[in-house]
Amino acid sequence: MRASKIVTLISVLVFAASLTQNCYNVRGDPPSAGSPGVWLLFIGPIGLFYGIFEWLANPVLLAAWIFSFVGKNKIALVLGALASALIVAFLFRQTIIASEAPTYEKITRYGLGYWLWLTSAALVILSAVIGILNERKPVES
Repeated sequence: MRASKIVTLISVLVFAASLTQNCYNVRGDPPSAGSPGVWLLFIGPIGLFYGIFEWLANPVLLAAWIFSFVGKNKIALVLGALASALIVAFLFRQTIIASEAPTYEKITRYGLGYWLWLTSAALVILSAVIGILNERKPVES
């Protein structure tokens, strides 16, 4: 298996690990509470109706993985960069929907799940760069 594919696989595994962790806390949450990644993955599309477009990083990241696995590294690089930008944009969000009402609460802390999510996007960028560099190497006979 090529190095770029291995890094893409690690990216997928890091994303899976992010789903098991809390991603952020809002005012009033104890540090042990928070928003688990798997829950956010499923309810995230609802946020689109409220202007929380950062959730779109997930389908973009999925597309980046697919393109990376099939060897379309330039496309994977662009998609990985877009996913990373969307994920980083979440750092600038001051509040988030905290109930069905909807009520908004201040984000007070970013958890391990968030940082693993960001790491998975960075890894797919690295994978694409490795793939592009490998494509440019002359084949030795």
